[in-house]
Amino acid sequence: MYFPQINEKYTFYETSYYVDVLTTVLQKEFSVKKGDGIAIMTPNCAEYVFTVYASGQSGGILIPVNPLLKKKEVKHIVDTAGIVKVFFSDERLFGTVKRSCKEAGVENIIKISSNDPNELTLKSLLEKYSPKPQKVKLDIKEDLGALLFTGGTTGLPKGVMLTHFNIIANSFQFLYTGVAGSWRGSVEATMAELGKVRSLTCNPLCHGMGFFVLNSCVLGVISLIIYSSFDPGEVLKMIEKYKLSTFSGVPTMYNFLVNHPDFKKRDLSSLEFSASGAAALPPKVAKIWKDKTGLKVVNAYGLTEVTCMCTVAVCWEEINPESISMPIIDTDAKIVDPDTLEELPPGEKGELLIRGPQVMKGYWRNPEATEKVLIKDENGNIWIRIGNIGKMDEKGYFYISGRTKEMIKYKAYRILPVEVEESLYEHPAILECAVIGVPDPDEIVGEIVKAFIKLKPEYEGKITEQDIIEWAKENMAGYKYPRIVEFVNSIPKTPVGKVMRRALLQKELKKQKQ
Repeated sequence: MYFPQINEKYTFYETSYYVDVLTTVLQKEFSVKKGDGIAIMTPNCAEYVFTVYASGQSGGILIPVNPLLKKKEVKHIVDTAGIVKVFFSDERLFGTVKRSCKEAGVENIIKISSNDPNELTLKSLLEKYSPKPQKVKLDIKEDLGALLFTGGTTGLPKGVMLTHFNIIANSFQFLYTGVAGSWRGSVEATMAELGKVRSLTCNPLCHGMGFFVLNSCVLGVISLIIYSSFDPGEVLKMIEKYKLSTFSGVPTMYNFLVNHPDFKKRDLSSLEFSASGAAALPPKVAKIWKDKTGLKVVNAYGLTEVTCMCTVAVCWEEINPESISMPIIDTDAKIVDPDTLEELPPGEKGELLIRGPQVMKGYWRNPEATEKVLIKDENGNIWIRIGNIGKMDEKGYFYISGRTKEMIKYKAYRILPVEVEESLYEHPAILECAVIGVPDPDEIVGEIVKAFIKLKPEYEGKITEQDIIEWAKENMAGYKYPRIVEFVNSIPKTPVGKVMRRALLQKELKKQKQ
């Protein structure tokens, strides 16, 4: 792995060495036993990677904490987990971590590094100890490998219990599914490529998608370039410089890449595989990417509750950029009526259900929430209710329209925000947008469609909100176009680029009360 921002490189052997050293540290310095929580809050760095595998090897449970969270949110995670034995923290975040852990009684709060040479840090411990890890007996199907907290886009973050088996299975599923662009025609030919592939990630490794990318690259012996933040110019430069064969990111990243001045100048011909996840990729952005690289972007789909991935495009079928493709190996998917849970025929919209070895064990210490989403069918199979509205076509391709909770109720119509957003992206002035339904103050139509729009720099001051509304009237169904448009400097998003519609709605509700 290579961290260009700090110019640090580690071979697989060196990474394995430091994992063994840190496992020894956890066992001897902090007396970590099976089931103890190992929390870490830091931007992407080598020490985070060491902690991921040392926590599992020591029998502990990894609890990644996003470095963008504030004290209240970190405290919620620490208090909800209730098992944190060791908390590793970036030096800049130490104050937040210490205050968050005060009431929980966390025994060991350790900085990753420090300017004080006498202070006990993770780095000093890596220098102090030799690699002598003790073996720990694990039941991989029952024992937890990680406790990943959801992004909190629909409420307070919940702890997702992922077993070692969940984590291992999902990475093997990705490797053996025959993903379009990475499959070489046979298992033997694909395995022969191991150790030759280079990739890049800007995804936070503390998030489900980044965690999955890391694990899959380790399993697939892929050299990974890791950034702690997203810089479109740097990404384009690295693809050209290191002739990267794969790139995966979220729609926001693709949007900024295709709008960057270097996009047309850089040589991206080495790319053989491009994937997008976390949210729907606007068709216009997908087309610009294809026109430049010759690649259709593979829409993968998943969420923390299924470790990360449950659908992806496969090599023996045509890539459909508007679809989330088909279930990966050992995974079943179906569309059901949200009320009766009866399976619906192809073409009909309903709720997406998933089952497979990557489905979580449940929500940590929250049996009520677990019972709502993990359900048994008549054959005793466990399915997870995703909470997304979608459909399956006659060929078996699945499509996601949006979340049931985000549906806008305008008069007798049901409108999904993503449908309006995809149309808005066709306007040449729009860089980013987000759509929500706001309550009608006159209580006549139910909810009104409102669009928050960030303009491209060259259009600022040259176009008005009313111009956008008039354009939308001409290009969208009469019930769909936004009645209200607000220009904003930024769209609130989660660390992996999902639009935080709940935050926008809360802001609007506050305005209405004033």
